[in-house]
Amino acid sequence: MVLLAVRLAEPIGMTLILPFMYQMVGSFDIVKDPKDISFYASLLLTSFTICKAVTSVHWGMLSDSLGRRPVILIGLVGNLLTFVLFGVSKSFTWAMVSRSLNGLFTGNTIAIKSVIAEISDHTNRSQMMAMLPLMWNLGTMLGGAVGGLFVDPVKKYPGLFGNSVLFR
Repeated sequence: MVLLAVRLAEPIGMTLILPFMYQMVGSFDIVKDPKDISFYASLLLTSFTICKAVTSVHWGMLSDSLGRRPVILIGLVGNLLTFVLFGVSKSFTWAMVSRSLNGLFTGNTIAIKSVIAEISDHTNRSQMMAMLPLMWNLGTMLGGAVGGLFVDPVKKYPGLFGNSVLFR
């Protein structure tokens, strides 16, 4: 069950920004024409997936030498820290750097698959592996939904966030 919860982290992190990314990019000084917002937003999305694709194999090799648990923990902590950094970014450059770093820390999928292969046998391996895409789909739904709830939280939830400068 813990592995399935860890599996949720990647798709949630990937899709959580979708509801507020257009507004966030529009608030950066880099955009001169509102028509360009979508271009810069797509760069943020692409930077995550490119960095993930480039480093996935390396995370797998590292999990073979360093161990599965340390790689999973590094990935989770790295995702958390870089996602917070993205959330407080005040410029497109910092958003891009933090989003790219976020992609660099998404090596958990390979380590999780390895753990499942190691702890299962022919009687339950197919059921355990089948849960991974289910968790991915659930994570993409949850990420978008949670992101939508927290678009402009100071205005939506003034009782909870007050007049916080951090969440503007």
